[in-house]
Amino acid sequence: MIIINKTLFIILDGAAEKGKSAYSIARKPNLDFLAQHSVCGLWRGPIVPRGYNIKSLSDVATLELLGYSWHENPGRGYLEALGIGLKPEKNAIYLRANFATVKNGKIVDRRAGRDEKGLDMLSKKLNMKIDGVQIKFRRSVGHRGVLVLSGKGLSAAITDGDIGKKTIQKIYAKNPKGKKTAKILNEFLKKSNEVLGSSGINKKRKMPANYILIRGAGSVKKIESFKSKFFLSGCSISGVGIMSGISRYIGIDVLKIKGATGKLDTNLKAKIHAAINALEKYDFVILHINGLDICGHSKDFKGKARFLEKIDRDVFSQMLKLKHINIVIASDHETSSKSGEHMFGPVPILLYSPKGITNKIKIFDEVHCKKGFFADNPMRKMMMAFK
Repeated sequence: MIIINKTLFIILDGAAEKGKSAYSIARKPNLDFLAQHSVCGLWRGPIVPRGYNIKSLSDVATLELLGYSWHENPGRGYLEALGIGLKPEKNAIYLRANFATVKNGKIVDRRAGRDEKGLDMLSKKLNMKIDGVQIKFRRSVGHRGVLVLSGKGLSAAITDGDIGKKTIQKIYAKNPKGKKTAKILNEFLKKSNEVLGSSGINKKRKMPANYILIRGAGSVKKIESFKSKFFLSGCSISGVGIMSGISRYIGIDVLKIKGATGKLDTNLKAKIHAAINALEKYDFVILHINGLDICGHSKDFKGKARFLEKIDRDVFSQMLKLKHINIVIASDHETSSKSGEHMFGPVPILLYSPKGITNKIKIFDEVHCKKGFFADNPMRKMMMAFK
């Protein structure tokens, strides 16, 4: 079964949440108008393996939205590495990394105040060699980066250091194969803390970036491409590494747009303009917007609603011009504005078809979409709706 026509898939990262949500209080006339002419419902949300670190939820959630399961997830670190354009190495282990602020063994701020001052210079101080293993730190966006370990006998079978605890976590091996990697990483975390802590750069910052939090160990893995799986040419537009990494992993093109920062200052008008133009070349265009997730993590509920209203003005207003295009709008997961954390649970999803199918839902939010369909496989639901 193949999706006919062209499809624009807009992913609103972390937009949904339980109880009162940005969807429910924001003024979004364009999105609600689109909902009235679409089929709306809930996607049950991502399924993850036992022991999965919910802080990395965007990887499995986005993969599942695009028709892939957690079994095909190569690890958040590897996806982040692809996202910043690193060339895959067979004998390397990749980890998602954050600059953080610690004091007396306590994590004061896991994002080092979201202050980017001096981080490029600090990143260069983190390259070192331990027990014959080369360690390189590559900064991506903001406080984020990728840690790359290259050498023999390495394994991704290790625990995460960034699990939401307020104290520094030791890295452990999940099985005997991970012992060497865990040992090296614990040594790296100790040495990097010393290097960062003694740097004059941190004395000029409001909050010192004196520790590296790591999670999502991954390595090279190959899967069936998106085009082979769904017979569709695809591309993505985003300002964050994880979406670019997933795109490269599944074999679709990554379009770089000026001003697409992945933050609240991202150029939404440029992104939707580029997405509309891309529909002339590609069958399936993904537009990923990250700002709502940022507001959720910052516990800024009002800011989350305001940013959704901006998306409605700058992005969804343009949807009214695309009557001949299939449109999908969904969140990848919930991000709670109360706890600032990712959450499991169903999220609203909208399917617009030029054929004019509708289930008469007038408002796009968690409560009203509950009255519509319930999907466990978004891509399958799309193919059925758009065939």
